[in-house]
Amino acid sequence: MIRPPVILLLAGALLCHGVHAQDFLQGVPEVRDLKTGTALTMEEALRAPGIFGEWKGTLFGGPQAVTFIRINPEAWQLDILCGEGEQADSTSALCLRHGALAGINGSYFNMSKLTPVTYVRNDGVDEGQTTDGELFRTNGLFLSFTDRVAIEATDTTILDMTPWEALASGPILIDNGTVITYQEGIRGWSSFYNYRHPRSLVGTDADGYVWLVVVDGRSSGNADGMTIAELTTLAGMMGLTDALNLDGGGSSTLWAQSAGVLNYPCDNGTFDHYGQRVVPNVIAVREKLF
Repeated sequence: MIRPPVILLLAGALLCHGVHAQDFLQGVPEVRDLKTGTALTMEEALRAPGIFGEWKGTLFGGPQAVTFIRINPEAWQLDILCGEGEQADSTSALCLRHGALAGINGSYFNMSKLTPVTYVRNDGVDEGQTTDGELFRTNGLFLSFTDRVAIEATDTTILDMTPWEALASGPILIDNGTVITYQEGIRGWSSFYNYRHPRSLVGTDADGYVWLVVVDGRSSGNADGMTIAELTTLAGMMGLTDALNLDGGGSSTLWAQSAGVLNYPCDNGTFDHYGQRVVPNVIAVREKLF
């Protein structure tokens, strides 16, 4: 039985059939190869094992800035990279330390101790456990295998499996094509769910590609950020069939070795690429080890 979060109400509205990644990519001004940074035609982008891009425009009545990486997990390996306490660092620094091609910030953590407060499993070793204080939003796992990834809705405090690489986060936005809706206005949770913030997510589409996505925010006139419901709508617009919300706010960072920080992290209060926050874990894209 799925325990957290207790506010899970409805998993009823199915995504519209016929929504594919190509529909979203057609609206992106420029799509680039993940490894080389070379600009691609749409035909090339749809075949490429890894791409990245940025979309800016008006959505949900305000300005939005959305950056993304899409990869084929058969071509690249996705791993959890950890650096807790004194070893914690920015998303880009953790990725560079481990020779990654790209990465996105991971899950929730204690900001004073720089240690995870959700379940994390790295190289077969448990690095963190989901705390009671995270049960209002942590209800899913990102799992990485040698040739694929999976996003599972589950109680992350009681695991009946021992994955090699896993990261608990939440809330689940889309589960096997089904949109998840959450109750609004509950004391202590309304700000997280219903206010606009920078957001990060990991998702998969019907073709098996993995998406790492950051929505920027907290920058008037440049990027409003999104509520959880708005982020879910965006995930559907991108053609995702499974999507898991990651840590957001000042943590939201998307990085590629070929281009640097792709989004506009907000921790420095400036709409530029330099406001990264120190984090204890990331989801990274790396060359396959075998």
